[in-house]
Amino acid sequence: MLKLCNVAIALLGLVVAVEGLAGVPDSRCNNLPNGRGTVMADGKMCRQFLICYDYVIYGPIPCAGGTIYNSTTGRCDATECIEQRTGFVDGCAFVGALLEDCSRYVICDNDIQVEFQCGNGTYYSNDLLVCVNPMEYPEIPQKQGCNYIN
Repeated sequence: MLKLCNVAIALLGLVVAVEGLAGVPDSRCNNLPNGRGTVMADGKMCRQFLICYDYVIYGPIPCAGGTIYNSTTGRCDATECIEQRTGFVDGCAFVGALLEDCSRYVICDNDIQVEFQCGNGTYYSNDLLVCVNPMEYPEIPQKQGCNYIN
């Protein structure tokens, strides 16, 4: 009886936690059974996802431990980010490595595009979201369609 009571309290806490988040109805939830499940958080490079509960969307929720969101499984278990860029990302027109120079990249911070320069001899990986060594990741400029200026 005590175990059943603890489970009921835990479930009630989960419902209260979900209900306590400020959510808004969202058409992305319409394709999910009963409007419940997960969807990709656009512009987060698969590092975050959104939760749909009764056709209302909550989040974004970060993936844990360096994992990335997999839109096929609805979990943070992917090894490669397959995110469709829809143009604007959190109010910014572009994020990621610059096409003219892979060693420079843009992130979106509070709807403001901020440009950064990777350290000497490195370039930015749009998948890993960090500057990497060209010797370890030689395919990145071609894969991202950007130039590497050393």
